[in-house]
Amino acid sequence: MAKDQLRDLHLFVMDSALPFGMGIINNAKGGGLKKIIDVLSSKKSFAELQVDGASSAKKLRDKIDQLIPGLGYPVVSVDVTIEENYPEYGNNNEDSLISILNKIDDQLDDLKHKINYTSND
Repeated sequence: MAKDQLRDLHLFVMDSALPFGMGIINNAKGGGLKKIIDVLSSKKSFAELQVDGASSAKKLRDKIDQLIPGLGYPVVSVDVTIEENYPEYGNNNEDSLISILNKIDDQLDDLKHKINYTSND
């Protein structure tokens, strides 16, 4: 449970907080603390600041990932399910496989017959 919470926190930091923080820094470059306060008190939304910092955050994540693989781009767990949408496809496929195997069997019988025929001569 704690491991999942730590992973979720890590994902949040890398996907949301880092771009947001980099957006604040990008908007406040060269202005010092006063400029940072101005950016935070402006009408810019959380999403806008994330977009502003997305490229800088990507560069930082790339550098982090070079140092410790998986830290900059954490592994995301996924759930995989398989849905069978074409149940008749399996039956047709099985029928065609059986017919191909029967043809191979017939050809092997013909080959055995020819081998026996030439060896008797």
